[in-house]
Amino acid sequence: MIQSVKVKNLSLSKDNVRKSNRDADLDSLAENIAAHGLLQNLVVTPLKKAGHFTVKAGGRRLRALQRLIETNRLAADHEVQVLVLEDDAGSAEASLAENFHRVAMNPADECSAFKHFLDRGASAEDVAKRFGVTTRFVEQRVRLAELAPVVFAALAAGEITLGVAQAYAVTPDVDRQARVFESMSRSYYGDNPDNVRRALLNGTVKATDAKARFVGRDAYVGAGGRIERDLFGDDADESWIDVEIIEQLAAQKLEAAAQILAAEQKLAFVTPVLATHVPYDMECQLYEYHPALRELSEDEQDRVDSLSDEGDALIRELETELEDGTPEAEAASVRLADIERELDAIEAARTMVDDAIKDQLGTFIYLAPDGSPRVHSRMFSERAIRQAGADAEPEAPSGKVAASRLSATLVDELATQRRQILASHVASDAGFALDLAIFLIAHRTVFASGYVRDHSTLQAAAASFPIVGFRDEGSAASNVLAEQRQGLDVSWAGGNTLSSRFDAFRQLDEQARADWLAHVVAQTLEPTLNVDDGGRRNGFHDHLGRLLDIDVAQWWRPDAQNFFGRVKKDVMLEALEEIGGPVLRGRYKDAKKGDLANACAALCSGQGIVEAEVREKALCWLPDEMRFGAVEKPESFRSYSAILSDEDDSDGGAGEIAPDGDADDLDEAA
Repeated sequence: MIQSVKVKNLSLSKDNVRKSNRDADLDSLAENIAAHGLLQNLVVTPLKKAGHFTVKAGGRRLRALQRLIETNRLAADHEVQVLVLEDDAGSAEASLAENFHRVAMNPADECSAFKHFLDRGASAEDVAKRFGVTTRFVEQRVRLAELAPVVFAALAAGEITLGVAQAYAVTPDVDRQARVFESMSRSYYGDNPDNVRRALLNGTVKATDAKARFVGRDAYVGAGGRIERDLFGDDADESWIDVEIIEQLAAQKLEAAAQILAAEQKLAFVTPVLATHVPYDMECQLYEYHPALRELSEDEQDRVDSLSDEGDALIRELETELEDGTPEAEAASVRLADIERELDAIEAARTMVDDAIKDQLGTFIYLAPDGSPRVHSRMFSERAIRQAGADAEPEAPSGKVAASRLSATLVDELATQRRQILASHVASDAGFALDLAIFLIAHRTVFASGYVRDHSTLQAAAASFPIVGFRDEGSAASNVLAEQRQGLDVSWAGGNTLSSRFDAFRQLDEQARADWLAHVVAQTLEPTLNVDDGGRRNGFHDHLGRLLDIDVAQWWRPDAQNFFGRVKKDVMLEALEEIGGPVLRGRYKDAKKGDLANACAALCSGQGIVEAEVREKALCWLPDEMRFGAVEKPESFRSYSAILSDEDDSDGGAGEIAPDGDADDLDEAA
């Protein structure tokens, strides 16, 4: 029986089957009821108190009505139509029937409906208000209604999800949408929104890209550049689709900045680099030049001390008192940046370059991540220049060898004795010895292109790679190494003698000296891998990786180019089984090798459509060879004479046995 009942006489029944999401999207429902009234009756049963009822189906509608009354948008005695069930025993069944058989509206129908209202002259704001949604929600649905017909039909038929449809809407170019849809429909991973966006935006640049920030939005648009904004993302998701315009404008602007810098500082060249760091191989094509540094004036030193104290105080405030995001914290950060720039300017002013060679020197200018131009901290020349670093022994007059009043034997003996005295003192001062060790190996690194005799055998030669001309600028680790190399303090290298350079090196702060040590030691590490063949395994390197808690998956991901496309199909299927079990392996067992490699790569980069648990495993999956998992084997120490004896033994003596008794493991000792 249908009858009218006051909302204040209704209460929610415990028999209502909806126990979760009771308040989901309640504001939207309330706005809809306010605009259109209650379009679906509540299902109730009578209580003992006359005129009062309990709601068995329609709890969210009841809450929305109560909210409208609480906010005075409906009268306190507002009445609604209800369906009264006299049999309380069947009320739970009625609640289940209403919720269970409810079918959500197809997103495509929603899109068409909203577009219908806008086509009839209504504004997005009016439609949003009447249906209790945001204006952005209406605009998003209308954008979907304008998808390429083939994409919209797939959404209406349930062939693609709403998320995938939103990915296609990242661009208004319906022809491009249709082309990508045709390609993606034949792909194993074509129903992934990220893959769709990547395919649509291939060759585009985000607004947050360093080049885009450097060029500026107005200049790009003014040059005819087009921008596509993802209606389903934020401002950072803008896509600048005319990459050639960005490259051209950025190159012109950076070239102009380079010319201005070269003219102001009277340099021979300033090479612009459209990247966020200067590739090391570009540096290697030139000769590094390290100018001498003058002492700071008294006023400059006072200013440096004042700025340093102010910066330290601001850092303490940011760490202990100021909260992130507050105006005070932002002001402190801005001031810190100003302090850093002024300190850099004072330091740069210390450089003393001989005017006679200044026109032979140059440097690089590149982009900081925020899009601002950044000048390289070091100078270079296109040919070798005899500078402070090129120490040389004084020549005897007229090319004659200077006569000595001491015999050669005595010279050797005295030199040996003095060496012993010096060595004993160095060995007794650990701090001094550490400074000397770091300086000697750092000095040979900086002056690698010229011979400077330092009378020491200490060196940290860079390891050679098994791949000649190996280039890996795209990897995270290689980029970090390049940035670390550029960040090393080389101010000490400008002295005109080895002694002055060592004294200047010791004046660096502890962190700057430690950075040099870390850099040169890291360069000595040879390539190893967790494999049994080729003598590549080194359990000690794996031990180092574990001590450093290295998560290889955060630095390297297998893709079709660097791994999957270069292994057998069985290896890929085994990887899929490790990630998702036999079911995932079976899904791809009949795939062609190329498609399988692409599918594995997509899965391991988090782009596959799989369960959350499988995705998590895929994102951290690595081939065993890349893991730091090898264990160092016991060593077998053999004397040089024993090795020679083995070589002379016609019977091929086996030599000593390793402590674990396995002679075959001798060659694999780490």
